[in-house]
This record gives sequence, C-alpha cells and structure tokens, in this order.
Amino acid sequence: MNLRAVCWLLGCVSLIVAVFLLVPAAVAYYFDEPNGVSACALSALISGAIGAMLILPNRGSRLTEEGRPDFYRREGLAVVGLVWVVAGMLGALPYLFSGLIASPVDAVFESVSGFTTTGSTILPAVDIDRFHQEMKGIGFWRSFTHWLGGFGIVMVFVVLFPTGGRSLFRSEIPGISREAGRHLVRDSAMTLMRIYVGLSVLECVLLVFAGMGVFDALIHTFGTIATGGFSNYSTSVAHFASFKVELIIGIFMFVAGINFAFYDLGLRNGFRSGWRAIVSSTEVKVYALLTFGSIFVIATVLWFWGGSNGDAALGLPDYRSYGLAMRDSFFQVICLETSTGYGTADFDQWPQVCRIWLMMLAVIGACAGSTGGGVKVIRYIIVAKAALKGVRQFIRPRALHGVRVDGVALEDSVVSSITGYFVLWIFVFLGGTVFLAVYGIDLETASTAVVATLNNIGPGLGKVGPTLNFAEMPNLVKIVLTVFMILGRLEFYAVVALFIPSFWRS
Repeated sequence: MNLRAVCWLLGCVSLIVAVFLLVPAAVAYYFDEPNGVSACALSALISGAIGAMLILPNRGSRLTEEGRPDFYRREGLAVVGLVWVVAGMLGALPYLFSGLIASPVDAVFESVSGFTTTGSTILPAVDIDRFHQEMKGIGFWRSFTHWLGGFGIVMVFVVLFPTGGRSLFRSEIPGISREAGRHLVRDSAMTLMRIYVGLSVLECVLLVFAGMGVFDALIHTFGTIATGGFSNYSTSVAHFASFKVELIIGIFMFVAGINFAFYDLGLRNGFRSGWRAIVSSTEVKVYALLTFGSIFVIATVLWFWGGSNGDAALGLPDYRSYGLAMRDSFFQVICLETSTGYGTADFDQWPQVCRIWLMMLAVIGACAGSTGGGVKVIRYIIVAKAALKGVRQFIRPRALHGVRVDGVALEDSVVSSITGYFVLWIFVFLGGTVFLAVYGIDLETASTAVVATLNNIGPGLGKVGPTLNFAEMPNLVKIVLTVFMILGRLEFYAVVALFIPSFWRS
C-alpha cells in the first residue's frame, strides 16, 4: 500500500471540496447573507489548507522512478473508503461556522447524509424553513452536497487520476463496470457526467416552467437527480401543492433510478439502441413492475381505507378520492424505492400494510448503476435465480446448472460476491438494530432508522418518520448511523476492506 499516494489523492479531494465550497459562498453573497459568505469562505480556506498539507509533502508520489503511476486498485479502494469521511467532515464546517448546528456530531451527520444522498436530518422544521428565509447560502450547500455526492465528485476523481480511477469507478458505480470496461474509464466518466448534468438542467427548466422559482428548482433538482431528498421547506415537496411539480419530480426520480449505462449506450449508439437495451433489461422490467404495481396496490388500499373520510380534524387527506390516493401513492412509492426521501404525505400514518410495503420497496431499491439507493433490484434477481439453481441442483445433482441474466451466464465468483453482500447487509442490519435497542429505542424506530441510513433512504418510521428527524438520537447512535450511511453508499466492500489488516500491508 502506497500511503503517500493515498494522502496525495485525499489532498486532491480536500482541494476539490474547497473549490465547491466557493459556490454556496457566491450564493450567499448574491442574497446578501454575510454570515453565509464568511462561513463558506472560511470552510473553503480550511479545506484548501488541509489539501495543501496533504499534497505538498507527497507531490512526487504520483509517479515511480520509471515514470509510471504508482497507485492501483488498493490505493483507489482506500481513497474510495476514506473520501466520504474526509468530505463529510469538511462539508460539516459551514453548518458549524454559520451557527446553524452547534454539535460537531450533528454537523457531520448532516453533511454525510448530504454527500451520501441519504436525506436523513437532525434539523427541526423551524431550522429547515430558514433555508428559504435567511440562510439560502447554507441551504444551497446542504442540497448541493446531494448533487456532488450523486456522481459529481466521483467523476472529478476519475478525470484527475484515470489509472487508479477504474477501481474507484467500479466501487462507486458497480452496476456499469462491465460497460465501462469497453471504453476508456475517463471517457465513460465524462459521458456519464454529461448525462447527469443534462438531466439536471432539463429537470430544473421544467420545474421553473411548472411555477417554481429558480432557486427552489435548483434545490429540488439536486435532491431529485441524486435521489437525495433534502428540501429547503419543512413540508418538502408538499409545500408547492402542485401536481405538475410532483409529476416532474416523480418522473425524474424514476429515471434517476435506472442504470445510467443505458443512457450512455443511447448517447454512443443512438436512441434506438439505448431504448432497446432498456426494454430488454430484466432488471429494468422488474424495477418498473415493482414501481407501478406498488403504486396501484397502495393507492387502492388507501382508497378503501379512506384516510380522513372528509373529517379534517383527523389531519389526514381525504382518500375517498381515488385520484388523490393515486397521486400520493405515485409520489411516495417512487420516492421510497429510489431512496429519494422527498414527501407529499405522512406515510407513517397510512395503514400498516402500506407502511411495511414502502419499507420493503426501500430495502429493494432501484437499479444498479443508478443514483438510487437500496440493495438494488439486480441483486435480488440474481439471488432468486441462485436459489432456484440450488433447487435444480438438488433435484438433478449431476446436471450442470448456471445463473443467467439477460442471456449472460454469470461466473460463480459474481454470485458468491452478491451472496456475501446479502450476508453482510443482514449482519449489519441486525447488529445495528440491537445496538439502537440497547439505548431504549423502540423496535420500529430502531430497525427503520438502520434501514433508512444503511440504504440511504432518509426517513424511516416511528420517531424517525417522514415528519420527524434524528435529533433525539444519542451521539454515539448518530455516529454509528453516519457510518451506516457511508457503508450503504459504497455498498459495503470498499469500506469493509479498510478494516482488513492485509489490505494495508505492502
């Protein structure tokens, strides 16, 4: 392990964060918020200084004596695992310097939640509403971290160091590693970045045409394309009370949940080629079936339930209207399945079957290679096929059986890796739930808080439901949940590798 190279790369990360911190400083300046300007500018200065201290002593570590890059897979993986810790800490500085958040633990929790596109928060409603009143610069940074964490920072890394970038690229976006292998990593990164930016611009323009202000449109675009969910209103998307806004955000959340490799294919080989790949993909078909089937089922359950049944004192929507039930179901199903975390209704007050169904969708998640969270649809497909293979092997032990997806036979190592992922997920989920229960947190809150952070969803149920927050959690619990966000964002292996002693040996 070349630790000097790792330090050099982490220094680059710090400098990149410092540059990005100047953007909210400019926003705060535009809105005449001197506190926001000084908080972001000072944060940028500190990030830049840390970057310089890491880069300057190690500036010769990029090349060996023979002139070859001396960082490879292990160095790339080390940076992948550590970068979220570094970015999370540096990203917390504006919250502390602005006075919005007093506790360093809370500030890091909010920052990591932003960068990992989780969307969980420790901020009460009154503080969130300050983001559209007096702290637009800090509110912009909070949502901007979503957009940067979705794809932006990763793509900058890959462009900066393409040799070690392949490891980082595959660890960050494992669902498109096979497609990326056919092209130069830097070219694939740039293509995906153009798609990411293009979708962001398109959604922002459409939201403005739908009646949003430009600032609000930017904030909610950041949270949509990155499937993060931070809003500058305590009532989230429900604040706008606009079906057009909900429809646009819902469609783009769904689009962001599809493997970006298909969009890449469409750009390279034409729209028809990309479209054929999408409609022939087993994962996309299952993802679409889960989404639209769940929308219909939950809307029907809500309609039969009735909600308030016209009694406004109950504080629930009147779901005697099937149109309203379908509207709320449409938005919340896509929100939870893509792990975005926006809200138009308090689904924690819905019937028990709806609450459980939504949590199951959140655990399943979106497609691999998307910005969505969750375990990912393709993993469930492969595990189901592997289980069926086991049954067939039991029936006919001498026959040769394999696991195939979209006509491609998967190697046993791939199936084993996915099985290992499931085992890790279950152990962390159970261990995390027990850990939270030790602190006296009820089972519903504890289990869904772990699911919400481990799958980068945002809200859970109970005391961490869609209208509540994580502020009341003990500090040690917040630290553990922060680690869970990073684990979920990197899908375990890149983080777990850091705790294996042999990983660091030369």
